[in-house]
Amino acid sequence: MNNTKNTTPQDALYRQAVKTFGREVGRFVAGYERDNAKRQDLMQEVHLALWQSMAGFKGQCSLRTWVYRVAHNIGATHVQRSMRSVERHSRDLDDIALHVDERADMVVTDRRLDLERVMALVHSLAALDRELMLLYLEGLDAASISEITGLSARNVATKVHRIKSMLSNRLGNRSTP
Repeated sequence: MNNTKNTTPQDALYRQAVKTFGREVGRFVAGYERDNAKRQDLMQEVHLALWQSMAGFKGQCSLRTWVYRVAHNIGATHVQRSMRSVERHSRDLDDIALHVDERADMVVTDRRLDLERVMALVHSLAALDRELMLLYLEGLDAASISEITGLSARNVATKVHRIKSMLSNRLGNRSTP
């Protein structure tokens, strides 16, 4: 049996979205959940919601914006559920122990540590600020983030600027010798 004969427009749009934005969405979802098993469950929720939502996609925004909006909504719901079920304690970067693999190349290790430090800071942000930074780190501009979150583009730009300044201050300026 030929699968293309049974493909609905909803299926085709879903496949296109996953093919084009799947890796981005995977990174985005990783910002909502640290635990690998829970992150895989969350990713399944996102994929189900994304497939279901394609029945209502009318092209009023870009497919990328639609995909991020769905992932954002599922991620935000996940965070709210997590906050209700378990008291969340945000940890300060200074409290997080980073483990260095002595066998690894120093450049790779430094990049990994920098990424871990950035992600630790991002995870410590309030839910909305975390969502904004995850979208920003995925390369979305303020207007696109505005469409996804419902905030004004100006508010998004201001919040992202403030968060970037805070991250820069917390991480220190590593580009200076």
